[in-house]
Amino acid sequence: MKQSGYEDQAIPIAESALAGAFEEGFRLSQKAIDYLVEWNTEAEIASSISQTTQQVVEILVNVPGMTMAHSRDFKRATPLFTLKDRTVVKLFINPAQVKHIFLANSNNKMIFGGYVGWIHHKNLNEAIDNIKKKFN
Repeated sequence: MKQSGYEDQAIPIAESALAGAFEEGFRLSQKAIDYLVEWNTEAEIASSISQTTQQVVEILVNVPGMTMAHSRDFKRATPLFTLKDRTVVKLFINPAQVKHIFLANSNNKMIFGGYVGWIHHKNLNEAIDNIKKKFN
């Protein structure tokens, strides 16, 4: 039986398609790995803080429901305002709408990180307003 000659071409085409699919899968895997590395990267922590910042931390740790936040979310936080000692108050709201508050020194090193659940958002907002009035 005579062959058409296309049989020899079918294998390279199939191999090429498979290689492309493998490369795409690898890109997705690398993207997932990059995300996990970023997610697990901790922020640099400040080694000293001012008296002003100590007072602000005291206010924050006394907010009902305040829980210490993981430093990986620090870089996702957006600056809200700066205290008179140049400490930056930053806020991050995660996809579940949980509010995280962070304090950063003037070199953008983390001083404090905490979050509250939905039930305590009002308490955190009040604390932020008080901090802004008293220490800004």
